[in-house]
Parts: sequence; C-alpha cells; structure tokens
Amino acid sequence: MSDLLYSEEFGKDKNPTFICLHGLLGSSRNWRSVAKALGDKFHVFALDLINHGQSFHSDHSSITSISEDILQWMKEKEIENSIFCGHSLGGKVAMKIACDHPNQVNSLIVVDIAPRNYPKDHHIPTLDALLGLDLSSIRTRKDADQELEVRIPNWAFRQFLLTNLGFNEDGAFWIPNLLALRSSIEDLSSNPLKEYDRFENPSLFVRGGRSGYVRGEHFEEILHHFPAASIETVEDVGHDVHVENRPMFVQLVNSFLDKNFGS
Repeated sequence: MSDLLYSEEFGKDKNPTFICLHGLLGSSRNWRSVAKALGDKFHVFALDLINHGQSFHSDHSSITSISEDILQWMKEKEIENSIFCGHSLGGKVAMKIACDHPNQVNSLIVVDIAPRNYPKDHHIPTLDALLGLDLSSIRTRKDADQELEVRIPNWAFRQFLLTNLGFNEDGAFWIPNLLALRSSIEDLSSNPLKEYDRFENPSLFVRGGRSGYVRGEHFEEILHHFPAASIETVEDVGHDVHVENRPMFVQLVNSFLDKNFGS
C-alpha cells in the first residue's frame, strides 16, 4: 500500500482546488455527492485519511501527523494552495493546517466541529463494539448488523459504520485500522489549536441544528481563532450535515465562496 493518501477526484483541473476531509470512521466516499455537486466550479479531491479507507495504515495517528500526511499529498500533487473543507475529525485537521500553513489555505469550511477538546469516551464504546465483533462468524453485512444491534442500537449509525466492513476469500475484515484509531483516540479527540493560533482568511462553520457538537457557547472560541468566520446552522439535521441535507450544505458553500472569491 502506498504511503501517499488515497484520493478521489472530481471536476476539471483548471478550476480552483477544493479538498474534502472526512470524519472518524468515514472515508472519501462520504463526500462523493457533495464533490459531484461542486465539480462544475471546483477541482475537488476527497481524501482518505491515514488508517481509513484505501489509505495506508500506521500504528498511531494524531491530528498533527494527519496534517503532515495531507501536506505531503499536496506536495506530490503539486497543489500550492486550496480551499479546505473538513467534517468532524477532518474539520479539526483542516483547522490545524489553516492555522499552521495559512498560505496553503485559501479559505476554510468546517462542518459540525469546534476548536475545543471533546470527550474521548464518546467514541470508545463504538470502537470497542466494532473490535469486539467476532469476524470469523460473519458471512454477510446483515450478520454484522444483527451482532452490533445490541451495542449500537441506532440503525442509521450502524449502516454508516458497516461501510467499513470488507469481505474477501478469507472472510470479513475491517477496512480501517481500528486498533490504531482506538489507541489514538485521546489525541484525535483533543483541540488541535493553541491559544495563539489564528487564521485570518474567510472561514465558514456549518453546524447541525440537532447536533450537540457545536453549541452557542462555542462561538466565542471559533471567532477567537477564526476572526473572519461566519457560522451557519442547518436546522433539523444532526452531525452529518453534508449528508443529511446536501442541497442546503452545497448552497451554503457556494454562497460563501461566491461572496468571498466570486467563484
């Protein structure tokens, strides 16, 4: 497996570059519908982060190391700067890159995450449920769904997680490196920014109206690090804003970029 991150590409290379980063246990496929919708205006790349999807595995990952992987990918692709759009963990990585390497980030779009520490315990039960699954007894995705139902009762969330289940001649296997993600979860849940970190370029933060990840009391923290940020709420959706209401999300992105760049 290559040490260069896997990416899917949409749109024409003459258009401004637009990089999409997924969240924990996601993959580039989570961005396909949005990428296709933006492809008329932008040259869109949806990446698989390390230990996810078709990208390479490592025993440990951190927000800093993920950021370095993406910068190396940009260097290999000869991309000098880009619009960055990240959801959840991908949003944290995008914030980190924007503050550390502002010349490489034209503008920033962050989906349902804030620059703050989140409880690591939020993800541990999910990772433990996946790791606890006896893959030797799994023949179909339906088998896995039934086995996970007790520990993960939310049907829609289970279907999202089961996109990470693969099958080959030896049976079922997890595509992400779950053990590495489990051991890295404290770092991946932490605030990637220091008190003095700033990104002065235009930024858009989009939160889900039914999600608790970005609340009103977090706005001050967002504006502290991103003074040019606008904050939008998409009502009646949860954490996966770009999936649950793609048309509204795409409209917000296009309006933001048209206003700031005339794209």
